[in-house]
Amino acid sequence: MDEGRFRAVRHKSLAAAGLGSEAVDVSLDGNALILTGLAGARRAFPAARISRVRFGYEQNKYAGKLYQMQVWSADAPGPLVLRTIQEDNTAFAAIARALAAAVAAAHGPGAVEGGLGWAAALGPVLWMTAIIPAAMILPGLETTHRGHEDPFWLVALVIAAFAIPLIGVMLWFFYRPYRPRRLTDPAALDAYLPGGAGDD
Repeated sequence: MDEGRFRAVRHKSLAAAGLGSEAVDVSLDGNALILTGLAGARRAFPAARISRVRFGYEQNKYAGKLYQMQVWSADAPGPLVLRTIQEDNTAFAAIARALAAAVAAAHGPGAVEGGLGWAAALGPVLWMTAIIPAAMILPGLETTHRGHEDPFWLVALVIAAFAIPLIGVMLWFFYRPYRPRRLTDPAALDAYLPGGAGDD
């Protein structure tokens, strides 16, 4: 894959846009984003018709940071999700910067965002918060079964001692990089791209 093109893995949004159910090659032609399916389907999405773009990364235990861009275009039924693999980071960063500049020029700097989305940012934290009541109730049932009952406040205190730090870690790990936010400063985009401030 050359520096002017990267391969995005298959995603249902690409199939919905008529690009098939396989991976697509991503490139730029002037101010238009070009997506080419492996079976030959080709679609152009001009920056003038792209209302919003969002760039972010998923932190993967084994592969490191897996980058993606989401593109909201009037020519697609929903946001296009373009996820890349580690080897294509250089091309991804170059295309992301050029596309962000073109969309910002057409629609203003508020059209460029960083992060993955609210579901990715809050999902793990909400899941952890939902299981805390169960974690508080089950120990109480167990101690009652054994013939004695610990005070509810003591059970709650013990659970909170473990849960609150864990929720804090999850907020830091997921919410901080994943929450969507507008990038009115072009330099802020670097934190969401390979080789930028967000890379460790």
